[in-house]
Amino acid sequence: MPQAWLHSAITIWLCRGMLAMGGVLWFFNRGLPWSCWLTTAGFTALWSLHVETTHNTAHIFNLPNMLMVIQSLWVTFEAKEIRAAIKAGRYYQTPLMPRWVFLTGVAYIGLFHTAAGLTKLVYSGPGWANGVSLQLWTHLWGHSWAPSTWLILSSRTFTRILQAATLVIETAGVLAIFPRLRPWIGLGILGFYAGVLLTFDYGFHFNALFTALYLLPVESWLTKRAEQRVAAAASTHSP
Repeated sequence: MPQAWLHSAITIWLCRGMLAMGGVLWFFNRGLPWSCWLTTAGFTALWSLHVETTHNTAHIFNLPNMLMVIQSLWVTFEAKEIRAAIKAGRYYQTPLMPRWVFLTGVAYIGLFHTAAGLTKLVYSGPGWANGVSLQLWTHLWGHSWAPSTWLILSSRTFTRILQAATLVIETAGVLAIFPRLRPWIGLGILGFYAGVLLTFDYGFHFNALFTALYLLPVESWLTKRAEQRVAAAASTHSP
């Protein structure tokens, strides 16, 4: 885009309108699959404008953005079946999500964190976990009231352990594709996010939420609950 467009309030409001309109339509299952792509395009455009017009940006929206793309692909590929279930009034009682949707989300979340760990190793090497950088960041931007801040600033050994654990946990993220390792990878990443959110004012809340939903056994628990409800409803209406 020309620079004038990037900084134009009109461009921003158009993207906001796309996001709002698409989000409302998608929420009420209207205009599928176009409404989900309108939502995803509006979200992507707003975040892209932010990245292009600021000097320092976080990567907190990259993960939910790509998960929205995966969800939009699902709705597109299964649009006929989804519309039929909505028309029959059985959208929430019909198993419409293929297994690949969930597994693609798991793979992306794992790859996202592995890329973060590998980036640290490529640009800084194992010396990234020397404890100095984290102590400096904590001294400058850490919450003064947080116990984690006090521990980091008071012990170089403790800080080194934290940074080394971060390298191991993040780099191992892609191993979440293996079901037996998935909960352990998820717990490790959630522990990392808990430490970050406790110490710094970084908005990794959504990253932590999606990590928990995809890497912990939430999906299997929800599936089991849904099957129990369907079975209970069938037994109630049986003669």
